[in-house]
Amino acid sequence: MTVRRARQQAIRWLEALMWMLLWGGIGAVIWRPDATTAVARLVGIGRGADLMIYAAVIGLLIMVFQLHVAHGRIERQLTELVRKKTLDEWIGQ
Repeated sequence: MTVRRARQQAIRWLEALMWMLLWGGIGAVIWRPDATTAVARLVGIGRGADLMIYAAVIGLLIMVFQLHVAHGRIERQLTELVRKKTLDEWIGQ
């Protein structure tokens, strides 16, 4: 599905790669849940489930920030478009 969306140019290939890595990582955690505990202990966290929650919160914060930046960009583009259209109509009268 991800590769198909990248071929359709609905998403960039780098984004597709990141999604494939994410889904592969989720599959690995499902396959070997004890591996998260080993990784968690390496970074100083007691349980693997806690590590996954921390990682999810960080990931969600990154996505919210990216959405915020995209929203600001679209808002600026819309403002410029409306301003240009209004000036064109005003000058055209």
